[in-house]
Amino acid sequence: MKKLLSSLALVLLVSAATFAQTRYTIVAYHKLQPGKTLDDAIAIEKQWLPIHQARKAAGIISDWFVYVPYNNMKSEGIDFDYITVNGGTDLDKLHTYPMELFADLLKADPGFEKLGANTAKTQTIIRQAVSKRINGTAKGTNKSQFLLFDMMKVGDEAAYEAFEGKMLKVHEARVEAGNISGWSLYKGLFPSSTDVSANYFTIQSFDKLSRMDQAMDSYRVAIPKAMGLSPEAFMKDLPAKRSMTHSFIATVAAATK
Repeated sequence: MKKLLSSLALVLLVSAATFAQTRYTIVAYHKLQPGKTLDDAIAIEKQWLPIHQARKAAGIISDWFVYVPYNNMKSEGIDFDYITVNGGTDLDKLHTYPMELFADLLKADPGFEKLGANTAKTQTIIRQAVSKRINGTAKGTNKSQFLLFDMMKVGDEAAYEAFEGKMLKVHEARVEAGNISGWSLYKGLFPSSTDVSANYFTIQSFDKLSRMDQAMDSYRVAIPKAMGLSPEAFMKDLPAKRSMTHSFIATVAAATK
């Protein structure tokens, strides 16, 4: 019995350590070439999927996603057509594509040799950014649902992160109430905050778009429950902590398994 309990404790310890690992992302912002459509681009991205699947199997990344604005729902000023995200716990590995992986894939399908050229004809990457997830997460996000990306410009990073650390309890209450299925906060590492319009972003997942119409009501219920304060008292300092710059609603068009 003691041996069984020790084994169980070890499993729980390993699981907790794995969950606690920092998640990094490299986000690529894609722009369609003239005359090309999102369907064209997604068809190409799906051809890249076996390569990313091989990178995941090799332990280079933990996941790869293509996020497409749903029905082009994005705020004014967004200059990209879609994004791709490489995610993982080792920032030094995320950008790598070992040649031996390509060699094995080429043996299986010689068509991969033309993939780079076909990609360049369809879209281009206008910029990339490195970020990491911070302050925990409210159940993660459900990638099979609608995802709301909110991008923010923050001056006092410590004050903003402390505020979002408190907000985590509110989002957990919203998850418990069924208002959202998950929430996460990411901090930009590169480019620096002086070079970009947004240096933080949050992601929320919803099972249906009507949840967004109920968002303010969900906050009004969750804040007193989670914090013991009125919504007005808790949120009064928020405008001074961050400025919302851009938003878009996305769905996942392709992803590793």
